[in-house]
Amino acid sequence: MISSLQKLVGIGSDIGKTSSSSVPFNSTLPISIAVLKKIDPMRYRLKVGRKELTTKSHKTLKEGQSYWGNFFEGKGGVLTLSHLYKQPTLFENAEAFLPIGLDKLFEEKTLSYTQFKTFLLEQLCDETLPKNLFQTYTYMLLALNKHVLHVPFLHEGKKILLQMHYENSVLHFYIAFEHLGPLQGRIETGKLFLFCLYETSFITLKKALHQANLSIELGLEQEIEPLFDSNDLVLDLKG
Repeated sequence: MISSLQKLVGIGSDIGKTSSSSVPFNSTLPISIAVLKKIDPMRYRLKVGRKELTTKSHKTLKEGQSYWGNFFEGKGGVLTLSHLYKQPTLFENAEAFLPIGLDKLFEEKTLSYTQFKTFLLEQLCDETLPKNLFQTYTYMLLALNKHVLHVPFLHEGKKILLQMHYENSVLHFYIAFEHLGPLQGRIETGKLFLFCLYETSFITLKKALHQANLSIELGLEQEIEPLFDSNDLVLDLKG
């Protein structure tokens, strides 16, 4: 199970290498959009990739929130936002992501809540642990209390959120990439099922999975939610 998931995360990461955040208008993949300021009921100052610009959105956006979305430049330079979908809260802060690579993340080939809890407690007992990582590991421990392995990590500078939940011999997972949007799926009886929120991600992944000779049943979903969201916690750990 874990090896199949590792391959999927690796393929998703490789796709990110071909999409540059310096390109502001990318119709081939979803793009991250940060709302810097609300100017009036329909106009916003946005950060798209590395560019800042002002444009309209018929959907009400929240200042300080990050979204995935499709972004196009039409005739006459008209900019169009579509299919905006809120990113998990922690995507607003790169310091909340662990600086670990895929190899380190998937060292263990089996899923063990006990080993993961022991690892988290060891990290939290480290007096030299920076404040931002203390909060990250605390959220990871709280997620584990809900039987969810919650791992936000940076891979080659890109933010990736991986969540896993094992129940009745089925591994349920959620993966959020900056450049693909959210994905969800499950692994059962040796088969891997994967669902995308964006059609562009579906098309790109379908080609990449075929080239990698990885057998995955791929589909589209209208809504994809994390297995755990730190924003839902009643306890305020920011201090």
